[in-house]
Order: sequence, then structure tokens, then C-alpha cells
Amino acid sequence: MREQILRQLNAEYEQTRLKCAEEEDRRLKEMDKLCPEITQLMQHRQDLIFGGLQGILAGKMTADDLPRRMELANLRIVQLLKENGKPENYLDPVYRCRTCKDTGYVGEPVKEMCECLKGQYYQRLYQAVGLSSTKEQSFETFNADLFSDEILPGKKFSQRKLMCKTREWCEHWADNYPNVKETTVLFMGQSGLGKTFLMHAMARRLLQRGKQVLLVSAYRFLDAARKAYFGGSHEEIDAMLEADVLMIDDMGAEPMMENITVGQWFNLISERQNSGKGLIISTNLQKDELRNQYTERIASRLLDVERSKLMMLTGKDVRRA
Repeated sequence: MREQILRQLNAEYEQTRLKCAEEEDRRLKEMDKLCPEITQLMQHRQDLIFGGLQGILAGKMTADDLPRRMELANLRIVQLLKENGKPENYLDPVYRCRTCKDTGYVGEPVKEMCECLKGQYYQRLYQAVGLSSTKEQSFETFNADLFSDEILPGKKFSQRKLMCKTREWCEHWADNYPNVKETTVLFMGQSGLGKTFLMHAMARRLLQRGKQVLLVSAYRFLDAARKAYFGGSHEEIDAMLEADVLMIDDMGAEPMMENITVGQWFNLISERQNSGKGLIISTNLQKDELRNQYTERIASRLLDVERSKLMMLTGKDVRRA
């Protein structure tokens, strides 16, 4: 997936360079018609660049003459451009990004992504794995002030303190996976408590670390499992099994299909846990509801303290605040 996105972006950057070169050529031809003197000055400037060193070595030009003559030529070109209603940089090289000159990479001798390429790369990567939200949900944008500072009923801490501790744990998990104690994480709680936000934040951090992440809804998981079960179409379900970390949002909202839903969930959870790969699930169901809807066999695997971490969120729906 990553290689495919980079290949596509590199091809697009190449097309950008070609279009910019065409625009440069168009401007040169335009100014040649409007003001031939500019073309002559640009050729003169080119001759100075290539012939200046030879002239200095031959004693026909001093070391100070070259920059002075170049400056005179540049000033005259700028003057003529203004007289013809053009900006002074009209004949400069055309780039969409001047930092990398539309190559997408900076640094010498070690190359690294320019910020312009990095931004597009992660945007497409996020979309490809299911992070298509227009509002960035990350650890950096987490806002503790959204949560109440009142002590929760029957607890000794507030919703804000709970969420801050949960965020801290999730960031540590995302920073250290696969070297974590629990490879399965279950977010449990009602809507509007931040479950999906935390999952997205973890996904972004994992992707930034180079991990293969896939985030899907419970409905999409079941649909892929159903297609594999009935039609032999295994590509999508295979991708879910192969990802370093699979995230499934809103368990319990998918249709309950007899002999399919529960069985496919059990197969997926068993496969992920037995392989030691990360599995992160969010659900609005409570423990008893989870057991009743998916059987004790599935609930016991998701609530197994040796392999799973239960993140129980509680408090007020921040989306209604």
C-alpha cells in the first residue's frame, strides 16, 4: 500500500515538473514576442555564466566583473518586465514547491520527504486505511477541556482525569507496539465518550511509525467475512488478517446473521490473538450485553486480562455539550 501510494505520488510530481517546464517555455516565448531585448539579455547572462570563468582565467575579466555584469543584466530584465506589465519574477523557474523544486525530496546526500510530499502521502495513507475524517483526530489535537471535571458518580475521579489517563495509555501503546503486554484493546462505553477519537489517534501514530494499520467498521468487517464465506472473495478479509494492527469500530452495530456473525467474530479474534497481532475494537455494549449478543466464548477472549486491555469510558456525551 505504501509503495503504491509513493509510486503514484512520484508519477504525479513528474507530471507537475513537466507542466511547470511547459509554463516556463510559454513565458519565454511570450516575452520574446513582446520584448526581444529580454531574450538577448537572458542569452547574454547565460554566456556570462559559462564564459565568465574562462574570461577570468584568460585575464580578460576580473573576479569582480562577473557579478557586476550579471547584476546589470538582471536589473535591465526586471525593468523591461515591469514595462511590459509582468512581475519581476515572471521568467524565474516555475515550481509548485520551491523547497524541493517539485521533486518531493530534500536533503543532501541523504534524501528525505519534503513537507509537501509528506503531507499528501499521509493524507492518502490515512484515507486508504479508513481515516478519512476531515477533522484530524490525533494525540496532538486531544482537548482535555472537552470533558467534565466533576467527580463521576461512585468514582473518585472525573471524566477529564479518566480521559487523560486513557489517552496517556493509548499513546504509550501506539508508541511501543508490538512490544506491549496486551495486543488486544477493547474500548467500551456509550456514544460520544471519545472511543473513535482515541482509535484514530492510535492509528495515526502507528502509521507514522511505519506499521500496517487498517481501520474498518464492524459492518464492513462482517460484509467482508460474509463475502468470503459465501462467495470465496477473500481479498478484503485477508487484508484485515494480515495488517499489523486491525481496528474495528462500533462492534454491536452490525447485523446479527445466524451462524455467521458470531462465528466470524470468533474466527477473527482467535486468529489475531493467536498470531500476536494487534486488535483494537470499540463497542457501545456493556459486558453483559457483549456476553448475551456474542456468547461467553467471544466475551472471554476480549476480556481476558492476560491478552486484552479493557478501556471502560464513562461520563457525559461530549458531542452534546
